[in-house]
Amino acid sequence: MNCPNCHASIPDDSTSCPSCGQPILHVREVVDAELVDRPHQERTGGGFHQRVVFMQSHSSQILPSCQMGIITLALAFAMGLKFGLLACIGFLVFSGIARVITFAVQVQTAMMGRPVNPLLMQVISWFCCWSLVAWLAS
Repeated sequence: MNCPNCHASIPDDSTSCPSCGQPILHVREVVDAELVDRPHQERTGGGFHQRVVFMQSHSSQILPSCQMGIITLALAFAMGLKFGLLACIGFLVFSGIARVITFAVQVQTAMMGRPVNPLLMQVISWFCCWSLVAWLAS
């Protein structure tokens, strides 16, 4: 592992860089969630329970939500430049509605054991919002 500050080689389990003293934060990324059921508890009268098992991977990178928000604001600004202030406001309203819908879809697909990439859902919602506002503005 390399230090993000001075790029010196450091052990994987170190809490700070021995060269520059920069604290090292170990980030774990959740990629997929798997639902595991316990049918033996259902037979014993304990009800049906599900447990979520998280698998970790450091190979793929997903845009953090703050970057998605910045991209949404940039698209709203571009919509405002192209069609006007009302189109900018409309894009922000429709993207807020789309955010709620995509969250509900992601929760539902995760509960069914088929999680969807959040970046794909966000790109689809940006396209739908842009198309809808462009259609309404023209």
